[in-house]
Amino acid sequence: MRKLTEKDFVLIKEEVLKGRLTIQGMRRFLLGTFAFSVFLVGLAFAVANANTVGWDTLSNGWHALFYVQGILLSLHLLIILLCWSYSAFNQKVLSVSVVVITYKVAFDPYLTILMFSKDRGIFDSFAPWILMIIVGALILHVFFLVKWMRDLKAGVFNNSKSKKLAKSRFIILMPILFLLVAFTGGIFKSGILGDSELLIILFIFVILTICLLYAVCELIIACYCIFRFPSFSVNAPKRKNVQHANNKKNKKKKKNRNRKRR
Repeated sequence: MRKLTEKDFVLIKEEVLKGRLTIQGMRRFLLGTFAFSVFLVGLAFAVANANTVGWDTLSNGWHALFYVQGILLSLHLLIILLCWSYSAFNQKVLSVSVVVITYKVAFDPYLTILMFSKDRGIFDSFAPWILMIIVGALILHVFFLVKWMRDLKAGVFNNSKSKKLAKSRFIILMPILFLLVAFTGGIFKSGILGDSELLIILFIFVILTICLLYAVCELIIACYCIFRFPSFSVNAPKRKNVQHANNKKNKKKKKNRNRKRR
């Protein structure tokens, strides 16, 4: 990414300073993902404590996984509560957090699926497929990142047409994600499909994972820009002040040179 200049990130800059990736926008994203993650992890924990599975029958590895989930959810909530003011530090913390949390939320559903498969006695048949899905999703994610980088180098995200296209994709993507979540919850509650409902829910979660792994590419690039370019900061120095400071430095250099010549 060193070959790219600040001019290649014009669209990302507008989103960071005025669009979806402002401090308030990132906090709203974290709030929504927190509710979604609590629902999935809570559902998995409830199934783990059911009579058919039983918390005591689970291995230490499963216990550790749930403890890690609890720690991550606590950190998630703390970031939402503490990082509310407009400062460069909070912006950097939030930019890193949305990347990490998006990865976490992308793979949280599979914990729930695995617990339900243990509850129904079909864990051995589901686990290999879920492992292959996770590996395949990560490979696809690498492809998404490479494509984003190529598009940036080609200047695809430097004009107004790309801005409208990105917004239209976001507007279309978000309702689809909410519908998938609502539909999944309805299937879980009704149980109308029997054992085959896990396959349908797994398919829905795979689509959700792919969407999130595509969306996180923009978050990674935005996080890079916030750390790399001072103008992306909420407390970015004004150009006039920067120019004034540069002029002072140049005058001092000229004076030093004249003194040396004398």
